[in-house]
Amino acid sequence: MKRLISASLIIFFLFPTYSSAAGPVQLLQGECPSAVQELQFKRGLPSKANAFLPGLLSANQDVKTWQIISISPLKKSSPYYKPALKTCKKKVADYTYLIDVLVTKKSAQLPSRMHLFAARQDNKWTIWGLSSY
Repeated sequence: MKRLISASLIIFFLFPTYSSAAGPVQLLQGECPSAVQELQFKRGLPSKANAFLPGLLSANQDVKTWQIISISPLKKSSPYYKPALKTCKKKVADYTYLIDVLVTKKSAQLPSRMHLFAARQDNKWTIWGLSSY
């Protein structure tokens, strides 16, 4: 029995479970993008995110560094799909990319994460939402 409990605890700490609920999505432009285009590839999105982040994070003097961890299409199985759907409806959520950003702060030992939501509109990328946890 002790082995079973020990094995369970080891598995729990090695493979943490992630919450299936995500926080609400805050609109960055005050409104949802209109006339979003179908996702084919993310060309140009990393440079758009890298240009957008310094302006967004400069308002917080506590931010030490930031790093983009991943950029991927927002999947229906993602915990961020429902909040995006609630904020901007199905068409926008279905054509959105999720940008995962790791942020370190001067006052905290552990980094925090934020997610940016981007969609292609009028042949250019628009970062329309933000969610942090």
